[in-house]
Amino acid sequence: MQTRSLAGRYAPRYTRNSAAERFFDLNMGPHDALFSLLSTRELVRLMQTSRRVRALVLDVCFDVSSLLRRFFGSPANVKEFRRMQQQTGTIISGSMGLQFLNRLAYEDSDLDIYVRRATAPLAIIFLQGIGYTWIPREAQDNNLSLQLPISLNDQWKSYLGRGIADVFDFRKGDEKIQLIIAKTAPMDIILSFHSTCVMNVITHSAAISLYPWYTFVMKQALIIETVGAKQEIGRQKYIDRGWEMLKLPSANNNTEIGVRIPRSIGDSYTWTIPLPPLSSARANMMGMDLDMDTEMDTDVETSLSLVPSAWMVDCNKWKAVTTVLSTPNQPSWIH
Repeated sequence: MQTRSLAGRYAPRYTRNSAAERFFDLNMGPHDALFSLLSTRELVRLMQTSRRVRALVLDVCFDVSSLLRRFFGSPANVKEFRRMQQQTGTIISGSMGLQFLNRLAYEDSDLDIYVRRATAPLAIIFLQGIGYTWIPREAQDNNLSLQLPISLNDQWKSYLGRGIADVFDFRKGDEKIQLIIAKTAPMDIILSFHSTCVMNVITHSAAISLYPWYTFVMKQALIIETVGAKQEIGRQKYIDRGWEMLKLPSANNNTEIGVRIPRSIGDSYTWTIPLPPLSSARANMMGMDLDMDTEMDTDVETSLSLVPSAWMVDCNKWKAVTTVLSTPNQPSWIH
């Protein structure tokens, strides 16, 4: 009787990849067609299966360059914009953040960017440098050099409310960019939005959703009662887009909008999508030395607790750590 040696028995064997593995190995394939059929919950679950699949999903579904090319024209300009974000702490929010994470496109939507007072002039210089023209509002001076010092003055009493110092409109052809200047920190404005479904931001290094389960799975949003114009109009716009507005937070403390559950940006309820890294050089612009590789900080101290039942924001310190795990760990909001 013929027997196999131990060496032969335990020798490594060639195993052919499965059809699924070969599909995800394709350099060119119908990945976008497949991914477009998946819900956000299914897509995130798929991303947990392997690093290879996760990288492919990020590349196909969450390409920030494709999102921003409409406003900045070329991939090179998009990269320069992201470098400006890195150097100034500028963040994207509003409908564009929601569109990016939800893989949707709303017609005629503007790009809303939020910046602190100290670095607003640098963001304006960038926008003008790539061809955008400032369009003054009715209450603003027609001369930008005269209006800007007024808007940046600590004594300027803005009529806009919700932590906004002023809004500057820029146009280039049919495209519009709104530069929203924060009185304290940009996140102070984000947390005063009309509801939780629009509390999503895109930094230079990551896209972040504060309430992903309710926003993308339940299609629900908690109403935030804050002072300011056009809150009801904003809510109705998202009701028309399919979101249900909730007047009260969940009574379940173990949910992302539970009653007084301790929350912070980057916690297990947060959904964080990493963006392609920029150069590792330390950001340095006009005397500022900002290490933006792993965190985003402000020049004011703002303390922040994400408690939607009370929304108590102490404007003394805010820090948002956006470090992304290198391994595809499953976030707690995907059940």
